[in-house]
Amino acid sequence: MPGIRRILPIAISGLLIMPASQAASKWQCESNTREDWDCSVDESVSADPRLDQGLDWSQCSPKQGFTQPALPRPEMGTTEIHADAAELYRTENKAVFSGNVEIISDSERIGANHAVYDRLQETIDAENRVFFEQKGLRLAATRASYNLKDKRGSAEQVEYRLISRAARGTAESLQIENNTTAQLSGISYTTCAPGNEDWQLKARDMTIDQDAGQGSARNVTLSFKGVPIFYTPYASFPIDDRRKSGFLIPKIGASSNSGLDLSVPYYFNLAPNYDATLTPRIMSKRGLMLGTELRYLEDEHRAQLQAEWLPNDREHNVEDESGRGAAKLLAQGRPWHRWRYDINLNYISDNDYLDDLGESLAATSVKHIERRGDLHYQGQDWNLLGRLQKFQTIDESIAAVNRPYSRLPQVLFNLNKPNQAFGLNYQLRSEYVYFGKDDTVHGSRIDILPSASLPLRRSWGYLTPKLSARHTAYDLQEQLAGYDDEPTRTTTTFSLDSGLFYERDANWFGNAITQTLEPRLFYLYTTREDQQELPDFDSAELDFSFANLFRENRFSGADRVGDANQLTAALSTRSLSNRTGEELFRASLGQIIYFADREIQLTGDTPADKSSSAIVAEVAAKLSSHWKGRAGIQWNPHNKQQQREKSGIALQYQDREQRILNLAYRHTDGLLEQTDISARWPITSRLHGVARWNYSLLHNQTLESFAGIEYQSCCLTTRLITRQHRTAANDDLVSSLFLQLELKGLTSIGDRIDRFLERGILGYDAD
Repeated sequence: MPGIRRILPIAISGLLIMPASQAASKWQCESNTREDWDCSVDESVSADPRLDQGLDWSQCSPKQGFTQPALPRPEMGTTEIHADAAELYRTENKAVFSGNVEIISDSERIGANHAVYDRLQETIDAENRVFFEQKGLRLAATRASYNLKDKRGSAEQVEYRLISRAARGTAESLQIENNTTAQLSGISYTTCAPGNEDWQLKARDMTIDQDAGQGSARNVTLSFKGVPIFYTPYASFPIDDRRKSGFLIPKIGASSNSGLDLSVPYYFNLAPNYDATLTPRIMSKRGLMLGTELRYLEDEHRAQLQAEWLPNDREHNVEDESGRGAAKLLAQGRPWHRWRYDINLNYISDNDYLDDLGESLAATSVKHIERRGDLHYQGQDWNLLGRLQKFQTIDESIAAVNRPYSRLPQVLFNLNKPNQAFGLNYQLRSEYVYFGKDDTVHGSRIDILPSASLPLRRSWGYLTPKLSARHTAYDLQEQLAGYDDEPTRTTTTFSLDSGLFYERDANWFGNAITQTLEPRLFYLYTTREDQQELPDFDSAELDFSFANLFRENRFSGADRVGDANQLTAALSTRSLSNRTGEELFRASLGQIIYFADREIQLTGDTPADKSSSAIVAEVAAKLSSHWKGRAGIQWNPHNKQQQREKSGIALQYQDREQRILNLAYRHTDGLLEQTDISARWPITSRLHGVARWNYSLLHNQTLESFAGIEYQSCCLTTRLITRQHRTAANDDLVSSLFLQLELKGLTSIGDRIDRFLERGILGYDAD
């Protein structure tokens, strides 16, 4: 039957042959014999265009992968073949198809310019512009053979696309042993878009086993910008979410503290619900450290244990022969319905440990570290917390009397019942806690704080009266001489919070806005109760700010309740866009007027006798589509020498291209005066500069500075920064150099500079 160009549909043992549309033809092929084919191919496209049809490589999301267009599905149990021409050889049980051949089975699609179908063997031999597609995979090849029944086959000169990983590559040959196992040779892999080879992984041969969820490769080379940067004779890796034991990507850095710093983690996949990582870390100045991490995960429980040990630190004199180390245990879970536990235990060998050996980009000076265990119960409108809490003081220079108290135990009960009879809201906060500390006053405290409020709200304003009482009782040991061992205190508090909302239509640089005027009055009265004999376990005077103008107690904790007869007067105004509802401008001004002296103080017995507080003012504005600013000041009219007690101003520029510039100034009288400048700005379309300079005007020295570059494309990000910082104003500068190479869809090599930049540059988003 040579020469046939069009045939009617013919069913052959489940095979359905259909003529293809001439208008859809891209390759024109003519044949007069089975062996002689002459096809003219459009060479203007280097790769088969079907590989990337419907795949948006510009989305830059290797982690998310592509959404694959639905495959055509034939009738159940049939295989469809579309072609421009067909030749049937009944005696040989074969058919030859030519011109725009498309073979569609239940889960695959095969395309070619020439294909031979063997009915008995159920095989397809295709050549010339071969195309194969199944869920998650596309490939093009010069020739291929495939068994439709056994799902076995081979292909030569392959180019492939992994749809779910937004990855692509090539292979010299491919052997499909079954529907889960494949062998490849001369393979390459990248997540860069076609035409871009910023990074590429190459291997001599590779085995993929989908049943085991693993792959292995030999003679593996990783190239960056065409330059080999990593080689290994053998590598094994997971190909799905299942974990696998093996070496992880090493981490390398350098600093003046530790010198050259290299970590090589090894991962142990011990069981589906727990694993471990062992990390040897070599520092050229300090020596060899060994770190480990154990993780446990269940549906309702999870735990993580981290520990590291440096037996001999050449840069640090430690009397304890056991060396330097740290450990952390985190655990969370829900053992029963409504119950939840939370454990956070920490240990550090010495005060300098975090600065010397902690995370190099987040070194922190810490005086006390927490050890805590919580047990929660959440009721319908109440909750219960049981807590054990203790602190390790790692700075031995801190006197015992100044170290924090332990809570062994603490029990908190909270009740909130809104919308009760007559619209009343009822609240109760109650606590029992035993405060422990050696060589000073310690003991138990019971604190009960019930309250009732009546929120009255209208569209134009609100009025909320509230009445509360507080009773606190102690049972103390080692109380000061002459003081009661079981002192008590009972106070009552009345507050009245009120506000009005005024609105008017206005114009903001040509945009229609709604401008508001929001006056607020907050009256507070708290009875005075002598508290001189009460200990100070956990109280501190709150920082003065606009939000704290409306608090019922000027102290934190329960050991001090401030006496009060005062009125807070505040005024706020906002400008809201009528089109988007966005806040374009906000300004607030407030002050407390005192009707009586404040006799209760945290220390000493000298009452505060000023007739009014400092004036607090805040303002924030969106100056343009990209500029916004905020400022605040605390002005004390009673302090003639230094009326400006606290102030700050900040400006930020940020656009959709992540151009960022932050300018800030912060001042607190006698404590700090700093300038802070940070930026991320383009040098080219893909290259950005990043920098920060935090300078103390009070100490006339730099607290932190860093500068670097960041290169980004759809498939990789490279960051290089140099940093100098002090953990305290009087400490020496520590210099560091950090490099991060993030190969999107593969791995990240080096320090987590992206997270460091998110903390250091306001508005920076690594994602």
